[in-house]
Amino acid sequence: MGKNLSRKRNSVRRCPPTFVGIGSLRCGSTWLYEVLKCHSDIRLSDRKEMNFFFMREMLQHDLDWYEAHFEPGNGGESTPVRGEISPVYARLKTWQVNRIAGLLPDLRIVLTLRHPIERAWSQALLELGYLGHRDVRRIHSVEFLQQVERARSMLSSDYHRTIEIWSNAFGREALHIDFFDRIHDDPETYVDGILRHIRAATPWTVPAQFMKTKVHATNSLVGHNREMPEVVQWYIADRLLEPTERLNELLEGRVSSWVDEMRTIRGKTRLSWRILREVNRAVLSVPERLAYEAYHTVLDVRLWWRWRHLQRSYFSDGDRSGIN
Repeated sequence: MGKNLSRKRNSVRRCPPTFVGIGSLRCGSTWLYEVLKCHSDIRLSDRKEMNFFFMREMLQHDLDWYEAHFEPGNGGESTPVRGEISPVYARLKTWQVNRIAGLLPDLRIVLTLRHPIERAWSQALLELGYLGHRDVRRIHSVEFLQQVERARSMLSSDYHRTIEIWSNAFGREALHIDFFDRIHDDPETYVDGILRHIRAATPWTVPAQFMKTKVHATNSLVGHNREMPEVVQWYIADRLLEPTERLNELLEGRVSSWVDEMRTIRGKTRLSWRILREVNRAVLSVPERLAYEAYHTVLDVRLWWRWRHLQRSYFSDGDRSGIN
């Protein structure tokens, strides 16, 4: 079960995060991290993606280890605004987010949304090209379809699910939602909205080096340009239209343009594409799906027990009702 848990007492000063960026993946989180690091009011974890509440980190470390990342380096007073940015948190399940809310009920949440087709394509290029060390120009369209169908891509693209889970746990007012396009179109306003939400000083000027710069832009990472194949664009639109429609209702029409565009793309279907869709979902993606479900079933059990241990180490006998 990892390292021994330390036994905290209420008299010990704690230094938990006051906000967390939950993604989604390929939505400018690295850019935001680099920008917020420049703000004097904010203490960001030295490591961008802590991923503490997601997988291995929680199994290997305790809450003392996690909080140490937000302590002042000189041993002085804690910075009032402290946080981390871990895009994989958008994929957490309801029970996991509820546990986080029990531990950190006043946490402020930041979520950035990107056009679902652009986001899914960027993730596919990153994972197959950059992480897979392959030339994206030589990857067949079918492999991209399989990549889109993977659970980690689908969960990162289902913004409605993410918003619903985190809002139910923390309250809708705790969640700040903005859009990836504004990083390029209006970065000052984008950052200012986040600063006000996490209660850092505003107004504040974004450093000049970030005004026209993309951090970890996909094309620079994969090394080659690859236009999205028409069948991949259609497949993503077909797969994600329904959750995007639900998102549009939740956000009261703020992503109507996404819905309209995806409906138009899905309408340009071909019989061969529909056949390929059924083959991909019913045959090609099944082994990956079964392996994912089996792995996460075991992982969920381990994480559930880990949360129980963390509860005992973090709360006094009178405070253990915080995590159930």
